[in-house]
Order: sequence, then structure tokens, then C-alpha cells
Amino acid sequence: PDEQEMATGDILAIGLEMTRLHAEAFTRQKIAMFQKQGIPPQVALQTYREGWWFMARAERLDGDTPGSVLELKTDGLLKEVPAQDLAKYQNAPFKDRLLTAWPMVISNVAQKSGKVKIQCMAPPVPGKYRFIVSIKSQDFLGADQEFSVEGTIVDASTVVRKPRQEAKEEEDITEDPQSKKDN
Repeated sequence: PDEQEMATGDILAIGLEMTRLHAEAFTRQKIAMFQKQGIPPQVALQTYREGWWFMARAERLDGDTPGSVLELKTDGLLKEVPAQDLAKYQNAPFKDRLLTAWPMVISNVAQKSGKVKIQCMAPPVPGKYRFIVSIKSQDFLGADQEFSVEGTIVDASTVVRKPRQEAKEEEDITEDPQSKKDN
């Protein structure tokens, strides 16, 4: 964050503002349905959940990046995946491999908009990339979106960055020890 360049090994952040165009009509429809069934809408809407997935992948524009450069961590759930299925992933082209998949759950049916920040590791090979973000709804057909942005990833060994000073360190330097009170 706050850097001018994106380098190999960096954590990239993509900020999105999401607007649920269906929220208002969907809320009205749900309330009407609950009222017909004699269910208080306030009670029924408390259990509402709507799932969304934000998936990011990258496509190299100025050369080829082998898919094998992305490490597949086989701890956790992937321990249970058969070896032949893991091999399919390992053999997939880089552009078809996810950098990250980020879930989000909406629990307020009337919420029309919100902000989402997804993070992923920069591709490990320097070059010009198109980053594609796919937004998928688990609950609504036709609500999926996709967009892309282009950027250049530079080799981290060629980047000179100023070390960051923590706010705490600055406070310690300027703080007057006499101003502290003992309780």
C-alpha cells in the first residue's frame, strides 16, 4: 500500500465499491412474501444471508508466465484432494489460475452498497499484466460481473523503498516522560 510501483512479492490490494442493484426490489418482494405467510418480516429477515465471491487472476501481456510459478499449498482442505486433481491445477496455464478467491456474506437484505478490499500476492515474474476480477453471486443468476485493470510488476530486487517508521516509534521519541501519571 502507498507505494508507486508493484513489485514481485508485494501484496496487492484492489478496492471495490459494490452496488446491489437488486436490493430494493428484492427486499420488497421478500417482505410481501413473509407477510402473506404471516411471518413478521423483521424476524424472517434476520436470518437472511447472500453470498458473493471475488476472484482475481492475472494474464501476462508481454510474455509467458508458467503456471508452475504459483505455489499450491496442500495443507488444510487440499490434503483431501486426489493427486490427479491437484496435477490438473499444476498443469493449468498461469492466466487460468486464481491469485485469490475472497468470500463476502451480506446479512442485511436492505443493504444497497458497500466497500470490499481484496488482497493477493503479486505475480512472481516481472512483466505487464492484466488483472481480472470476477464477482460471482451464489444466489442470483445474471448478477455476476467481471472487470480488468492493467499494471506492471517490477522485480523486487530492483526497487528501493524507504523504510517505514511506525507511529509508535515517533510517539516514543517525542513523548515527555514527565507527562505520564502513575496510578
